Amino acid sequence: MIGVRLPEEAWEDVEDDVEALLEEWLVEEGATVEAGQSVANAVVVKTSFEVLAPAAGTIDSIAVADGETFGREADLAWIEPADGGAAATPAVPEPAKASPAAGSAAGEAGETASERIPLTGIRGAVARNMAAAWQNPRVAAGARVEMSACLALEEELRADLGPELKLTPTHLLLRAVALTLAEHPRLNGVVGEDGAEIASEVALGLAVNLPEGIVVPVIRDVASRPLEEIVSESTRLAELARAGELGNAELRGGTFSVSNLGATGIDWFTPILNSPQIAILGVGAIAERPVVSAGEVRAAPTMDLTLVYDHRAIDGHPASLMLADLRDRLQRADLGLDG
Repeated sequence: MIGVRLPEEAWEDVEDDVEALLEEWLVEEGATVEAGQSVANAVVVKTSFEVLAPAAGTIDSIAVADGETFGREADLAWIEPADGGAAATPAVPEPAKASPAAGSAAGEAGETASERIPLTGIRGAVARNMAAAWQNPRVAAGARVEMSACLALEEELRADLGPELKLTPTHLLLRAVALTLAEHPRLNGVVGEDGAEIASEVALGLAVNLPEGIVVPVIRDVASRPLEEIVSESTRLAELARAGELGNAELRGGTFSVSNLGATGIDWFTPILNSPQIAILGVGAIAERPVVSAGEVRAAPTMDLTLVYDHRAIDGHPASLMLADLRDRLQRADLGLDG
């Protein structure tokens, strides 16, 4: 018998205790397969991979069923090799670009054809992660930020950085978040079974919206990186995400996440925690809104921020202080860029 495994290359940069998900078997027990044939789909840290038959033969038994998880040394199935057959070395599977496999079926008379979006690939990984995160005791806090000073700073920096770097208010926000987290470290970390683990480095997950779902690549050591590096790294990761070429190393190790839906024009929203992280920040659109200063009402560009945090790890008062300090830092455009 020859065991069927997910190749070691699929586990690159994945921690030893992380398990993969057997998403779907494409063959049944008793099926005849060719060497290198795709026999199943699996997900490792939000990345889909094909499982390939190591030899020609017959699927004798399946050890890991659809929907079950497995480790890197697990045999997913066993193949009885064909006469004279030997284990082949199948090509290393490339991460599969997940796409909503829409299926329309003709129903009975009078029924309307509908699109079906299966919870597989990235969409399935997102669904499972969100369902798990929803069980956490989460609390949301909001703050409105006047962005006049940040937008003025953005205009100045554009001229200094040049057209090659596509600076946006999101990049200024990422730096402000990192600097503020350095002063409020209890929101910068993850929740484990035995308690919260506070990280010494600020590694920001930046949610990238794809047609198939959300992926959250990680920008590392944000608090100490120059703004130019934050811009270039976030751009690089977003491009890899849209091309379906993110590796496991680029998706792991985040300590706090930022989800920006401002481009959709919405004012605010409450994001779901990127479990096991302690907190996530939701960002709405920058728009002209009324503000009151010195007893007078005027129009100014503002942005609504929503901080969602795991109440097991931190209470409302320290979490709200962090959000208030972030608001004040942005309103002052205090990003530590002098010198």
